Amino acid sequence: MTVLMPVLMILVVGGIFALVITMMVRAQRNRARGVQERAAAIRLAQERGYGYQQVTYGLIDGVCGMAPLPVSGHNLRAEHYITGEFRGRGFRCFEYVTGTLDVHDGPGRNQPVFWTVFAVAAPGPGPELVVRRPQALDGMTQRGRVVQLGVPEFDEAFRVITDDESFARDALAGDVAPFLTAQPQAVRDFPVRLHNSELITWRRGRLSPQDFDERLGYLCDVLDRIPPRVWSAV
Repeated sequence: MTVLMPVLMILVVGGIFALVITMMVRAQRNRARGVQERAAAIRLAQERGYGYQQVTYGLIDGVCGMAPLPVSGHNLRAEHYITGEFRGRGFRCFEYVTGTLDVHDGPGRNQPVFWTVFAVAAPGPGPELVVRRPQALDGMTQRGRVVQLGVPEFDEAFRVITDDESFARDALAGDVAPFLTAQPQAVRDFPVRLHNSELITWRRGRLSPQDFDERLGYLCDVLDRIPPRVWSAV
């Protein structure tokens, strides 16, 4: 036993070091891949004639109110801000960084977290409306109240949060609820938020070339299914 204990300790410590090194290498590869995908997305945007600004300040203040953006903000910084038209609708997308980029390595370092936000122009303004997967504290939200549409599959997969239940039902209960229910990725990756005159979605990570057709196309698909009369009634 006295011989085995040191051997076991060496194996455990060696395993921990191997795991740490593997995680560091994987993280570095993911960062490098993310930077490459962002560069490819910028090239694609420029090829399509979209507008591009590497850094902007204040242009995203109006979409505050829900994570990953702060509840409110002034002169917020957005990176890789892209604007254009997609399927006949104006859009914008950008990267937003949470956390603090520390130039010094070491324990407790606060790593930056990259988010990509996509917004497509809606036919008109509407009340705040959020559709996303369920979360533990949904019943305590301060950003509106949880509304159930009475569609079992949809109500189980999604939470609808709004301060205008009538608008939510008119906008979602027709073609939108079946469309979202039939999209498995919608529950996992594609929350939507109607804010003023934009329909917004977001994800963690840097911009990628697939985003333009996938994320913007998804927002347009949702807007296509909202009855036109909803906008005129607001």
